[in-house]
Amino acid sequence: MVAVKLKKTRIKTGVPILERTLDLLEYLSQRPEGITLSQIARDLKIPKNTTYRMLNTLCARGYVLRNEAELNYKLTRRVGTLVYSSAQDGSLIEKALPPMRKLRDQVKETVVISILDQHEGIVLEQIPGVHPFRFVCDPGTRQTLYTSASTKAILANLTDDELEPILKNIVYKRFTDNTIISETAFRKELAATKKRGYGSDCAEALHGVHCVAAPIFNRQGAPIAAITVTGPEERLCLKDFERVGRLTMACAATISESVL
Repeated sequence: MVAVKLKKTRIKTGVPILERTLDLLEYLSQRPEGITLSQIARDLKIPKNTTYRMLNTLCARGYVLRNEAELNYKLTRRVGTLVYSSAQDGSLIEKALPPMRKLRDQVKETVVISILDQHEGIVLEQIPGVHPFRFVCDPGTRQTLYTSASTKAILANLTDDELEPILKNIVYKRFTDNTIISETAFRKELAATKKRGYGSDCAEALHGVHCVAAPIFNRQGAPIAAITVTGPEERLCLKDFERVGRLTMACAATISESVL
């Protein structure tokens, strides 16, 4: 999935090195292709020797990978596994897998469970589709808020107090002709998502990729995750969204009942 830049408000915490480290991690999350030490130091306005020590520490802990051939740095999936391992101590994943497998068998396409983490969606686990050509969404894959069916499904069911700060911090970028690129349009999409019960992605992030997602709720009725069916446009057509949406909502409801 595609990352997105967000407006940031600087909060003085009294721990400058921690702020710099978090700035570095957020910066790298926007550059999955990798970037050089010199460019990082220049963009973040951090002394090069300090940047080098921070990167070395993160590399040693497995959060950043140094590409020796290209002399650049990129995040590893270890950051995503922090969210994965903390999601209700793994019990959510354990309870979700059997219904996810049943849904995969019904629709034949890849089924994914993901959560909302700050200003992105993050994939926790997947059940690959049965077709020779299928989409892969490895754990740790990040999802853009305004293009992903899963994040739409979760956001549509947040309270206004939870939703408003998130919407105000989105910076919209066009990825395809179908990408939502305004707050007004995204609010309209979220309202439609809540009304029908499932979110959709009509090739909004990647050409030819369609997704349908439904929210999982906890015992308080708050959305804690989403189940997504993803497949190529020619197999997961717009006319199939309602049928797949019903199946996905049934799957999500079964998981919701198990986590009560």
